[in-house]
Amino acid sequence: MQHVSFGVLGPVEAWAGGHPLRLGPPQQRTVLAAILLNEGAVTSTGELTEALWAHEAPAGAVKTVRTYVSRLRAVLAPTGVTIESVARGYVLRAGPDSFDLSRFRELTAPLPAPASAADRADRARQALETFRGEPLAGLDGVWAETHRAQLSSLRAATYETLFAAELEAGHHARAIAELPAVIKQFPFRERLRELHILALHQTGSRAEALAAYRSVERLLREELGIEPMPALQELHRRMLQNDPGPEPLPAPATRPAQLPPAPAVFAGRDSELRRADELLAAFGPGPAIVVIAGMGGVGKTSMALHWAHRLASRHYDGGQLYADLRGYGPYDEPLSPADVLDGFLQALGVTTAGIPGRLADRAALFRSLLADRRMLILLDNAATADQVLDLLPGAGTSLVIVTSRGTVPDLVVRTGAAMLVLRPPDHDEALALFAARAGHDRVRAERAAARDVLELSGRLPLALAVIGARAAASTHLPLSAIAADLHAASGTLSAFRRPDAAFDVAAVLSWSYRSLSDSAAEAFRQLCLHPGPDLSADAAASMLARPVAETRGLLAELVAAALLTEHRPGRWVVHDLVRAYGHEVGLDLDPPQQREEVFRRLLDHYLYAGRTANSRLFRRREPIVPDLPAPGVIEPDTDPVAWFDAEHPALLTALHAAAQQGFDRHAWQLSWVIRDYLNRQGLWHLLQTSQEAGYAAAVRGGEPRAEARTMWGLAIVESKLGRYPQAHVWLRRALAVFEESGDREAVVRTHVLTAFALSEQGDWAAALDHYRLTLALSGTGTHPAERAGALNAAAWASAKLGRYADAVADARTALELAAHLSPSRLAATWDTLGYACFGLGDAVEGAKSYRRAIELYRRHGAPALAAESLRSFASMLDRAGRSNEADEAYWEALTLVAGADGPHAAQLRAEISRTLAVPLPFGQ
Repeated sequence: MQHVSFGVLGPVEAWAGGHPLRLGPPQQRTVLAAILLNEGAVTSTGELTEALWAHEAPAGAVKTVRTYVSRLRAVLAPTGVTIESVARGYVLRAGPDSFDLSRFRELTAPLPAPASAADRADRARQALETFRGEPLAGLDGVWAETHRAQLSSLRAATYETLFAAELEAGHHARAIAELPAVIKQFPFRERLRELHILALHQTGSRAEALAAYRSVERLLREELGIEPMPALQELHRRMLQNDPGPEPLPAPATRPAQLPPAPAVFAGRDSELRRADELLAAFGPGPAIVVIAGMGGVGKTSMALHWAHRLASRHYDGGQLYADLRGYGPYDEPLSPADVLDGFLQALGVTTAGIPGRLADRAALFRSLLADRRMLILLDNAATADQVLDLLPGAGTSLVIVTSRGTVPDLVVRTGAAMLVLRPPDHDEALALFAARAGHDRVRAERAAARDVLELSGRLPLALAVIGARAAASTHLPLSAIAADLHAASGTLSAFRRPDAAFDVAAVLSWSYRSLSDSAAEAFRQLCLHPGPDLSADAAASMLARPVAETRGLLAELVAAALLTEHRPGRWVVHDLVRAYGHEVGLDLDPPQQREEVFRRLLDHYLYAGRTANSRLFRRREPIVPDLPAPGVIEPDTDPVAWFDAEHPALLTALHAAAQQGFDRHAWQLSWVIRDYLNRQGLWHLLQTSQEAGYAAAVRGGEPRAEARTMWGLAIVESKLGRYPQAHVWLRRALAVFEESGDREAVVRTHVLTAFALSEQGDWAAALDHYRLTLALSGTGTHPAERAGALNAAAWASAKLGRYADAVADARTALELAAHLSPSRLAATWDTLGYACFGLGDAVEGAKSYRRAIELYRRHGAPALAAESLRSFASMLDRAGRSNEADEAYWEALTLVAGADGPHAAQLRAEISRTLAVPLPFGQ
């Protein structure tokens, strides 16, 4: 094996046996540099794509990264060194003697005492010789610029060490000769300026020293709008007093290293770590402040410690300070800034006697000590901005990391701090975290049980740590047994209780809850009755029976306490374990009747809002008449498509929760208002579960006509899924109920659905008979929308039977009632007319009609129906010999359903892809 060495402190290069290796184009060298700069740690594929393309990675980014890695391996193969593939990324292990950055770090490590100033200067010169020019020279892009700046900062700090040692050793002439060129490289490094001015003054060049001070003072004011650092100003004052021997502010007697150990188990968080690096790189001159916020147990401290350790040794040679501010926890009082400063100042070498008594004086001394140092400060568990403000450096290039359950908006506003909000990890990251504790082999052997554990713990890192520790301590228990215990405790926190409050999920959440105002605490308990997955301000206001504006204020307080998350604008989500905690607290504090009233208001909100949206969207009279809503219920006045798109997941969970908790009338009525939307979107799996729940609730309620109406929904499901005999069973049972009760309108509707089921199974002649029957039964008093729907259905059946003239006539009659039709029904009628016109040989009118249908579907949020209409249009174009136009229409349809949900969209994707003879999009 040849000796291989790598360099990033200049152009990115590699040598084998002293001969340079051909590393390929800049992008390929960027990949190698990113792997090298992680210094033996795993570099994820995500980090590499970020290094190459920042936020605009192309579709084939991962494949391209793999290609670059493969080529680099081929270059390195003759040397015996390789880039290893490991879980989630790559690693290259280069020892200190084979990597210039490792050699640099070794040379800049503190020398053992007693080391002379000359020894320190010599070591600094050796370290600087490892630089072959500008770091990462030849590489472009945000990633390269960010890391080039970090490496250049290390170089500048080493120059500062060198010249401070040279002055201490009495080598002023050497320092005066060399410093101007270095200052030209790093014009804003005030420590270098200070050393230059001091060297001039101490050698009697007083005028030159004062001129040098005026130069840096002018530069800082004009370019950055700031004053020189306190140490420089003090040096200037002493020069004006002709003090013969002023000294720069001495380095601290000790280099504090207070960071607690990095977490022994840490997995994932690749995107969050990249985002943290981006936030840090975005800071200009001066200290950087990054706040890591999130709910209790989400892993803020673990993330902060992992990131801090990764940065500390590479970029913050001034040392590390750490304090747990005790903002949340089993403490009587949070830690005061004065107490924290007491500890920090002692760590920086200030004697107890030298620590000022007043908080303001302590903070001023702390800022002075940090002014020209590059330190990392981790302030963990902050409750308010006031706990933090006096602990921040005023100048220099230090980094402050703050963790908090709240978003501490005052700190962001007053300091310009950057905010990173942590959410529970995704499935893969949570699985890796659990496997690291429970054992990778056990997780691989019981993947289904491991998935259950993740979902039942809500992927909350603290909960996973508790369950993982239990699994590790109980190797005789299969994971399925642990998952079964969690199932049994579902909806409670009993499985996550621990004697140590720091690891008890309920205790951790209680610390956030105790910080709330009384109104917000009550709102939290009530909102935890919402079954999820998220809720709007209107739904929350209905539950709380408060005005929307007041409700938004309470939601903001809960978000600030990290008990609620606004995961997208206007939508709030409660984590499953937080909801369980809120339930437990509510059971202790709130009367059962009050909790029932809150839940009833929630159901009333979805029922009335859904009924209004359904009526507007499909433009027909609703046959259900709910009870009057409870006082305080909000009925939003919004676009019906947008309302259903946003609310249908919450409406479905409310439906099932209503059925489980005995609100049967609400349950079957909710199944009615959601039915047509789910059918229109092709979400038939959701349609089936909702209609089955509604039917069961109607049966329990003992309302025959309600049962019959839910049978309609079940018949639609069975028809869509191709189970036609069962669809007709439901329809016959419903027809018998309506005929017995004399409900003529419902009888007509049942015949329409029967015709629909017959048309779905391809019996167009029988379907047409039923549609004609419905037109005869309905008469002149029928609602125009119902009549237009029957006419369109009859037109479609006629067209499928080849009776195109009849079809065109019926479709045009239906269009005369367009003012009464919903957008989807109007689109369906134009689609029918397009098909019939093509059948008659009128391709011009056919194309116009299809395009009107497609535009209506697209405009009103029905991509699967628009794609279906496009597919029909394409097939007509094909038959007319216009194959190029047909292909364009097929591709347009495929694009529409490429990312759409539901079995209808999936079926269309597969069928259109087969027609075009192309693979399924997006790897499906």
